[in-house]
Amino acid sequence: MRFRYRAYTGGPDPLADPDPPPEEAVRAAVELLELIAGETEEPVGALAATEAALRRYADGERGALDEVDARALQAALGSAGYGPLDRLDSADHGLSPRELRRLGEVALTEIEAARRAAPGGHRGGDGAGDEPTGAAVPHDGFDRPLDAVATLREAMLRRAAGLAPGEALRAEDVRYTGTEPAGAAAVCLLVDLSHSMVTRGLHEAATRTALALHTLVRTRHPEDRLLIIGFGDRAREMTPAELAEHDWRRTPGTNLQHALHLARRYLRRHRGLRPVVLAVTDGEPTAHLGEDGDARFSWPPAPRTVEVTAAELDAALGEGAEVTFFLLADDPRLREFQGLLERRRGVRVVHADAEALGPLVVDRYVKQR
Repeated sequence: MRFRYRAYTGGPDPLADPDPPPEEAVRAAVELLELIAGETEEPVGALAATEAALRRYADGERGALDEVDARALQAALGSAGYGPLDRLDSADHGLSPRELRRLGEVALTEIEAARRAAPGGHRGGDGAGDEPTGAAVPHDGFDRPLDAVATLREAMLRRAAGLAPGEALRAEDVRYTGTEPAGAAAVCLLVDLSHSMVTRGLHEAATRTALALHTLVRTRHPEDRLLIIGFGDRAREMTPAELAEHDWRRTPGTNLQHALHLARRYLRRHRGLRPVVLAVTDGEPTAHLGEDGDARFSWPPAPRTVEVTAAELDAALGEGAEVTFFLLADDPRLREFQGLLERRRGVRVVHADAEALGPLVVDRYVKQR
């Protein structure tokens, strides 16, 4: 019945104190109770326990739904129970805005704790995603680009002054590019919805990461714009709630080409903001949209799929997007795709597992700001 989110977050369940049942779900529960009451015999066993759970649910105890035995209902009511049971499941499955906020806050808290616990720990204010100021500065503990020209100049000045003239380069000669914070960003998070994400146990980490990133942008960087794009045989824009409630049904295809196309369209709507694309996937592209708009699936990937996906990526890069791929598997075909990515200037490739995904994505977003 109701989707269980505890596995998404670990530790205390953020939904342990749930909101009351939705009205549509209560109506469906009442309809089921009426159908049970219409039975000539007094309910016994599993059906009796299910009836009691439905009554508690209709009275406002949302957790009682976990005790409802759908098989017992279907056996007792037959086809008459299918409709209200489906409506009950669908209506109760959704998250309220308060529940969604709670899930995002817990996910972000845990991911930030993991970032701090990682070797080297995050120290805020990284310069990797900031704008160069033109100044050359000594190392100050942040991750800044090396300024080779300024470094060479410092070494030449030192030798000319007679300070350690025999040493071509000393540590104090090294200079880095000074940076200042970049402007607001338009961020597209592309999430692979393919069934392999489920079989590899990666879908929960991907959802938790998206919820955390959405919370981070909403609460601390409201000047930024974030769009989540899920892609299977086709791609579509998704709200955080839609992703959290997605049932990850088996759908063939990893249509990265369509996802990149939607990302480009979104970034064009936000011209003037720094364009950032973060793609999370565990496989090479195996689908693309044909000229008629229908999805074309092929495994192993058809040459045409690889061609149009690479073209879409090149177009995004040509429009100034900073693109990072988080690859969640290591197999020969994915390594071939990685080679294609790494031949593109401006693409960064990061390998991750389920545990590291959230911290790596959040860290990359922070640095690219």
